[in-house]
Amino acid sequence: MTGNIRNALLFTVKDHIARAGLPPRNIEDSFDATATIIGTLHNVSKIAFSPDGELFSVRGEELYRGPMPSEANQDWFSTAKRVGTLYAVIDDKLVMRSPPTQPLNNWLSTNTTIGNGGWRILTHFMAVSPDGDLWCVNSSNGNLYKGPIPTNDDINYLEQAEILGIGYNMYPLMSFTVDKTMENIVSCEFLLDSSKILSKSTAVVQTQTYKNNSSNLLRHNFSFVKTLTQTSTFSLERGFTVAFGADMSFAEGIPFVDETKDKISIDLSTIHNWNFIQENEIPTSFSFSTDVEVPFGHAVCMIASVTKGEIAVPYRMVIRTLFGYQTTIYGTWRGITYYNLLVTQDDYTP
Repeated sequence: MTGNIRNALLFTVKDHIARAGLPPRNIEDSFDATATIIGTLHNVSKIAFSPDGELFSVRGEELYRGPMPSEANQDWFSTAKRVGTLYAVIDDKLVMRSPPTQPLNNWLSTNTTIGNGGWRILTHFMAVSPDGDLWCVNSSNGNLYKGPIPTNDDINYLEQAEILGIGYNMYPLMSFTVDKTMENIVSCEFLLDSSKILSKSTAVVQTQTYKNNSSNLLRHNFSFVKTLTQTSTFSLERGFTVAFGADMSFAEGIPFVDETKDKISIDLSTIHNWNFIQENEIPTSFSFSTDVEVPFGHAVCMIASVTKGEIAVPYRMVIRTLFGYQTTIYGTWRGITYYNLLVTQDDYTP
């Protein structure tokens, strides 16, 4: 599994209760005392996390996948719908090989032995942490070991590994993952240099036809106030999920098209309270008023229109994760904006 050890988590399931917390650093650390209950997984026989932090589990004969749970009372299966290098113990030996790529690929006959003897007792839990060390739990006494992955069958893993705790065999299921559950937003910056105007179209906001069937000059006033709703959404970087009940709002200016330069800018005069996980709606109003003169026997049509632009603006966001880490994510804000009010007067012919 790949990842940054700085936001590594140890994930366990015991009596259907899922816990997550920082991996122990030494034998004095108590994972059980500091881990957080983050949900329930009922009747699960196997668990594993992908490098992106997605949880895979086996219940009965069915495989499920979904984000790591983030709330104590959350039933993971209510929201649920292999990568890396494979390590296994066969005939008391540690073997490794890349994952099979096709059904006829015989993994067991083509692996490489990198550890001889004594491995079966360490298979209660065996995983490679995000920093590349091999962690094992002794199924008999529950000792938790951390050490370098053996490179050949002459290396004694236990002589090089350190004991980081005892009693870990009380957890039927264990796995490593990285903390990619978003708890709140620290800051967000729109990256205008990479922004794009994806499309432009004309949106008519008001029309009025004036007919003069009299023999005198007709005077009218063409005026209106029209409010349009600008909508936008944020894309979520792959692998990151939002914690249950998390406040994912932040205050920032509003991207818009500067019609004088035909480029995207940020309106800092109006700070908007953005919602990262829901569609945002921003009302924008257009108003206009002018006198209209219609000669006798004629008709004119007043048409008011605006430019409707679809724009995309990349963002850089600093977030705080479920377990308090700060990390930077990237994505794209996409929105609809209205601008460039244009009023025309044309002769009208029925």
